[in-house]
Amino acid sequence: MQATEVATAIVETVPDALCVASLGTATSALRAASNDGPHFYFGASMGSALAGAMGVAEALPDRLVVALLGDGELLMGAGTLWSVAAYRPANLITVVLSDGVYGITGGQQLNAPTRFAEVVQSLGGVTSHRVGTAADLRHALQTAARPALIEAELDERVWPGPSPFVDPAKVVLEFRANVHRSLSPDGRV
Repeated sequence: MQATEVATAIVETVPDALCVASLGTATSALRAASNDGPHFYFGASMGSALAGAMGVAEALPDRLVVALLGDGELLMGAGTLWSVAAYRPANLITVVLSDGVYGITGGQQLNAPTRFAEVVQSLGGVTSHRVGTAADLRHALQTAARPALIEAELDERVWPGPSPFVDPAKVVLEFRANVHRSLSPDGRV
């Protein structure tokens, strides 16, 4: 699989999900797959996208939240896995693009093997899957008990291309509009 195939599977399989992506490959892939859809794209904050997604999941318990992260991003914010296991947000799925390299900084090898599915399984309270095909990813997105972590093994490193500049204020406004689709007329979820 390629990163854009993973992002496409997400936006097609769970189209109403609020997606939160980390910088680099994950953001570029999600933007390409969703035609700059109303998702939240973290920039210049490597290691914090899962924590941000967890906050969105807590604030909007009636909406599915999908965190799309690179494996290097997750290594930098791995402590959040313990929080996910402890709080168990029932509306959160984490999808990790697993290729063993820091893609955004030039493809340097990670200094730890990518075994996130095994790590989460050892913590308890979080369903984990390793998938190697888009069909298996779609199945896991539809059937996994939540919270879940799905480690998507990339077999092809194809850079989705640099994300063109996007106005951060526009990202926030579009994400808010997406969030407000789930709010009642009085502003409650």
